[in-house]
Amino acid sequence: MSTGSPYTGPQYAQGPDGRGGRSNALLIGGIAFALVFLLIVGGTVAFLVFRSSGGNGAGNGTGSTTVSDSASATTTEETASATTTPPETTPIEEERHCWSPVNERTSENPSGRLRGGGLEITPPAIFDTRANTTYLHFTTDAQTAMAPVEGSWVSSIGVGKLQWQPGVEYPGEKAAAERLVSCLYGNASIWGDTSQRTLHDQVTEAVTIQGMPGYRSTAVLKFGKHNFTKTDSTRIDVVVLDTPEGPSVYSSEISIGVTEHEDAAAQAYESITGLTD
Repeated sequence: MSTGSPYTGPQYAQGPDGRGGRSNALLIGGIAFALVFLLIVGGTVAFLVFRSSGGNGAGNGTGSTTVSDSASATTTEETASATTTPPETTPIEEERHCWSPVNERTSENPSGRLRGGGLEITPPAIFDTRANTTYLHFTTDAQTAMAPVEGSWVSSIGVGKLQWQPGVEYPGEKAAAERLVSCLYGNASIWGDTSQRTLHDQVTEAVTIQGMPGYRSTAVLKFGKHNFTKTDSTRIDVVVLDTPEGPSVYSSEISIGVTEHEDAAAQAYESITGLTD
């Protein structure tokens, strides 16, 4: 029940002898002691856990040393890899799209024939000028026959040995024939004062001549601007054949509209053979 007096602090139940409840006081003291003990033990455990995980590097520094050793090992391995791995081999690249060897003449013409590489032709009588030169790229051992058109302009027919750039894989007869046509078209130095040149009607087809397989690529080169009276374009004809002496080439650049040259070029093409002796 309530006594009606003001509250003056905690009240303890009295025991039978009238003194304060000793058992309650002991209980409270025990609880306080337990709390202090737990705080001490908990702090110690937390310190040990923190230390074992590396902490701030206090104590013997085991955690910090482990990380440092690992980084050092990784760095050593990377350095060893960088110094012992052999450099990659860089493949040889084509010097340029249209490469030319030295035109070294090694063949001798049989009587009445032109020889170059593994091919021969019978030059038409109207093509009576000879030259040991060629405008074809990738060609050596070349022989050319020429016929005048007007002024210094000529039609030409020739044979030679195909020589690809050293260190670059030979692409085969088809790609070689098309490349030679492309290089002739792009060689501004051989087309004189003409300009606005365009290439038309290029056709590439497989051919076999006297058992020698290869490809023939033809095209028409038109001159947008020129000073000619007999022609305004040239027919390019390139034949690359796989001969017993290696890849060899027949070529002609014939002024369109000059009938005797066109007929003579057709005869020269029909006369292509391998070496006759």
